[in-house]
Amino acid sequence: MPDRQEEPESGGDGVTASSQHTAADGIHPLRHEVMAETNARPALPAAPPCLCEHLVFLSGELDAQKDWENVRSVAQQLGKTLGNDAEQQLVLEDDDVIFKWERHTEFCSYTVLHKNPPEDLERIFRTDIPSDGENITAQKQDMQATTRLTDALSIRAKGEPVVALRLYIDTPQAPRWSDSGERELLSGNRIIAVTANGGKTKIMTDFNFHSDGFSHFLVSDNSDNPNRLGRLAQRLIDIETYRTLALITWPLAKSAGRDIGQIDSELRKLIQEIGGAGPQDQARLLSELTALAARAETVGAETNFRFSAAKAYYSIVTSRLGELREERIEGNQRLSSFIERRLGPAIRSFQAILDRQNSTSERIARASSLLRTKVDVELERQNQDLLASMDRRSQLQLRLQQTVEGLSVAAISYYCIGILSWLLKGIPKTFLPVDPAVITTVAAPLIILSIWLMVRRIRKSAHDGEKHS
Repeated sequence: MPDRQEEPESGGDGVTASSQHTAADGIHPLRHEVMAETNARPALPAAPPCLCEHLVFLSGELDAQKDWENVRSVAQQLGKTLGNDAEQQLVLEDDDVIFKWERHTEFCSYTVLHKNPPEDLERIFRTDIPSDGENITAQKQDMQATTRLTDALSIRAKGEPVVALRLYIDTPQAPRWSDSGERELLSGNRIIAVTANGGKTKIMTDFNFHSDGFSHFLVSDNSDNPNRLGRLAQRLIDIETYRTLALITWPLAKSAGRDIGQIDSELRKLIQEIGGAGPQDQARLLSELTALAARAETVGAETNFRFSAAKAYYSIVTSRLGELREERIEGNQRLSSFIERRLGPAIRSFQAILDRQNSTSERIARASSLLRTKVDVELERQNQDLLASMDRRSQLQLRLQQTVEGLSVAAISYYCIGILSWLLKGIPKTFLPVDPAVITTVAAPLIILSIWLMVRRIRKSAHDGEKHS
């Protein structure tokens, strides 16, 4: 995404230096960072005739240290020495060129502005990156012989740029490229042309790659204001850079759209199965829904950041187009019309795919919740059946216990009566005038009643203990 620019402001010699201020200066320590942020990434003044080249590399393709080594080699050719610690931005300048390097969150950019380039520089730049992949060492040596600066070709050889742009800037009074450029530097069959700066600047492009691997802009300026022209050139650079960075999301969006479509189709089938699913199918359906949710989250993790970045880049493009204040040239399409024709629908497609992702994830969540509810209802029914079964079993146990208690009363009574009978038989008849059998008969009911009352009392005590516990 467009990053929050935290780079320090440039020093007087063109090399950026961090401000080392603290609260000891008498002001808030963050004030210097805010001021540096305000003045970061200045536009390069462009006095025609000049040639501006701009390359953008995604961050992963050139690591920070390797990228900084490229910048240090440029500084050495300009007679400047840089430290080993990488900066966030850098501006180097001599009599012939201005070199600007910037590191962003997702990419780093190289901008080379050739002041009043020699006539043969055009030929070298137009043939320096062969489209058929032939060896370019000799052309690199030829280029290095022409200028002391490591040009866009030698930087390009160390990575694959996602943006490669050349702005050919001259004046109507001294047209170096504008007269023949429409025929030689642009494709000719579809030219986008507008004026800016109140009609003082004419801009032409075709938004195509050419044999040198670059896209071309022709700028003919009659304002005699290098700073204003430099800001216009920076707007064109930003438009091409962020337009491309927004559209590189398109292949990912198409892939994500296919994945979400497949997930959505499988989800519809699962939802239809959920309605008539029995207990034996619920575990399988829940497993499949979980797998779908994982796939949907994977697609979202791969695309959400890119879609958000594309929307942010699109807002920068529309902002730069508004700042350009372009005016229509009769018979030519405007920059904003051409860009909006493809970029606008692409961004809306990204949003539609993102909305579909979110909708699919929500539907998976609802389907999972519905299935869980159905599983919970089934578990509740099983629990009720289990409780009913336990209740029947406890009642059966209670009746069995009562039966056992009755048998226990009979058994204990039998043994007690037997013991009493044996005791009475052992007493001599002289001491016991009554027949022992009569005594046993009379005592038997009392013994049975006493034992029954004792068992009942024990059972009641146990029941009361359970209630209080």
